[in-house]
Amino acid sequence: MIHTLCLIAVVGLGAEKLEGDLSFDRFGGWKDVRFGPGRFFRTHFDGRRWWLVTPEGHAFISIGACVVGPQGSFIRGTDRFPYREHVLAKHGNIETWAKVTRERLGKWGFNTLACWSGGEVRDVPRTDTLGFAGGGENWLKGGMPDFFDPGFVENAKKVAKTCRHRRDDPWLIGWFLDNELAWDRDWRFAPPLFDRYAELPADAPGKKAWCKVLQEHHKTVEGFNRVWRPSIESWSDLEGLKRVAPLPGQDDAAKADRDAFTLTAARQYFRVATEAIRAEDPHHLILGCRLVSWVAPKMVVKACGEFCDVISVNHYELGPVGELAYNRWAKDSTFVQGIPEMTDFHKLTGKPVLITEFGFRSRDSGLPNTYPPPLAVQPTVATQQARAERYAKYVNLWMDQPYFVGYHWFRYMDEPKEGRFDGENGNYGLVDIRDDPYTEFVEAAAVVNRGVWSRHRSSGKPAK
Repeated sequence: MIHTLCLIAVVGLGAEKLEGDLSFDRFGGWKDVRFGPGRFFRTHFDGRRWWLVTPEGHAFISIGACVVGPQGSFIRGTDRFPYREHVLAKHGNIETWAKVTRERLGKWGFNTLACWSGGEVRDVPRTDTLGFAGGGENWLKGGMPDFFDPGFVENAKKVAKTCRHRRDDPWLIGWFLDNELAWDRDWRFAPPLFDRYAELPADAPGKKAWCKVLQEHHKTVEGFNRVWRPSIESWSDLEGLKRVAPLPGQDDAAKADRDAFTLTAARQYFRVATEAIRAEDPHHLILGCRLVSWVAPKMVVKACGEFCDVISVNHYELGPVGELAYNRWAKDSTFVQGIPEMTDFHKLTGKPVLITEFGFRSRDSGLPNTYPPPLAVQPTVATQQARAERYAKYVNLWMDQPYFVGYHWFRYMDEPKEGRFDGENGNYGLVDIRDDPYTEFVEAAAVVNRGVWSRHRSSGKPAK
């Protein structure tokens, strides 16, 4: 339990002072709000607001920390894991670290082991990521498979087999399909789906699907030629094209074609992935594919809502250069708006929203914080107190909205100052690389986390 003095100390952060103690079930569900038991976590709309519900039937808000494990990140280009080195030096063994970490998370109000967490901390609800579209270097470059290829379907079945041994696990909240796929223009400069599939060979299943959408939209070759160039003489010519561009004055018609194909391709991805999961695990929630808030195409979000139980979104503040770029080429009708409240993610789908990454870096940590460049994204703040204020600002904003069911902080420990696999070297942690907590930050976060339960229960009520 958080001490009363701690509650009073951070009133300036906007947290509510609660009367009495919060009482939780063994899964972290709030006993004051009950919907009836079940075997697994589920979603529930109570008529005014969305909740997650524990197997014991109590209201649950997923308050998570990502990357909870004793390893941390390796230093880029080496096999060194500095966090693990400090964990062993400090605690002597992993079992002691796990006990200490579980106690810390509970004290700070975190109840979920979020994405990329290990299995060392037990009896805490968790989420896990599967990876249907691949990862590694291909992900870093924005690579994506052909969703229409039979090989993608077969691979999805193989990926989903990992769900089988967890199908009866009551501690599992649900599955993420993937993380931050390059659906459209983003920092990886990969082409949008429409252009990506246009570039495929004529005999590729995805290229055939691309051609089919255009034929269905335009009905005739003449109709196609009124919108796109180069012109074609027959539909068979379409398979040989690698690029098309709208004719002057046809941007709206071209966008309709682009949206139609994006929706078709996204539906194929979500259908294949969710059917593969359900064949192995019919019980747990399907939590979406961890969309990037700033560059989530509307058609992808729409398709996600058709197949998934929850819409998962990663959100970070933009720096001045990032805002300039966003306003120049991303802030258009292709992408979901409503940031940072995420309003349109819910409106497009009717599903609850879960923030699956957010975080802020501080200069007083002593870490470089140079990648990602703060001018582009994730601008640094001066102090841990400023990090706490940012934390409160966003958490309270989200939990005041009736369609949110939780938020996951990125991440449990700092990254190495030398940079992890992709060069990130930031102060994201609740603890530093030596496994020492950022006391000012975590104590303030604890109070905010404690306040969200009544805050969310008050959301969705008519204004007086």
